Amino acid sequence: IVTAAHCTVGDATNRWRIRVGSTWANSGGVVHNVNANIIHPSFNRNTLDNDIAILRSPTTFSFNNNVRAASIAGSNYNLGDNQAVWAAGWGDTFQGSNQGSEQLRHVELRSINQNTCRNNYAVRGVAITDNMLCVGWSGGGRDACQGDS
Repeated sequence: IVTAAHCTVGDATNRWRIRVGSTWANSGGVVHNVNANIIHPSFNRNTLDNDIAILRSPTTFSFNNNVRAASIAGSNYNLGDNQAVWAAGWGDTFQGSNQGSEQLRHVELRSINQNTCRNNYAVRGVAITDNMLCVGWSGGGRDACQGDS
């Protein structure tokens, strides 16, 4: 399972479970234990550069209509500007609610030019690296939220 390193770094592997085959956060599908949490070796907690990790399970997944392997882009893949991308998760449905969704939610967003993103975040003192993907919605009002990582 590919996930965000900032969500799992420092946690014991037995803290995590993987639920596959369900759109519900706490029911349905099949639950798998985690036996390895592999954090990107260059992950930086302060800048969130290389914010990626892999959770491994000692058991195999049974693939079906509800459980499929993700496609991962190659190292030379370049996502163009203003391309449709999707974010999904069980995170908060509005900022500051601290109330995750029980039902899996998703939102369509658009890729943002990397230099535009860098410039917009530089004024806030945030560095955007080549290892990061910038997405958003031009009119606002759509986004991932806390707990969706």
